[in-house]
Order: sequence, then structure tokens, then C-alpha cells
Amino acid sequence: MKIDKKYRGIIFSCLAAVFISVPIAFIMVIINYGFRAGFIIAFLKSALAGTAISVPLANVFIPWAEKITNKIVEE
Repeated sequence: MKIDKKYRGIIFSCLAAVFISVPIAFIMVIINYGFRAGFIIAFLKSALAGTAISVPLANVFIPWAEKITNKIVEE
């Protein structure tokens, strides 16, 4: 089952947010907490918070960034 192409921007923004925020959360937990007992829980909490923050932000700012880029880059 495919999703209608009118939702492409929203799906792209959400996936971009997840693909960026989860690895960042992983690295930040390693830096700040290290590999020790409780790492997985700390990582999951961080990844969930990061995704919850980045999904709405990506849905607002990725389209803006695309519009600005289209204005300043020659075709």
C-alpha cells in the first residue's frame, strides 16, 4: 500500500527528523553517560525526546529551507 503523493513533504520531514535525531541521541548518550548499566534506557529516552522535538521542527523548517535554497541557488 502506497501513501498519496500529497503527503510526500510531511513523510519526508518526519523520516529526516527520525534519521537525524536517533543517531544524534545515541552519540550524545555515549558522550554524556557512557556504556554502562542503564545505557539502553537512557538512549531510548533521549531518542524519544529528540524525535518528539525534531519531527514538528522538521515539518516547519525543512520546507522553509527548501524555499530559501530555491531562491538563492541558480537553476
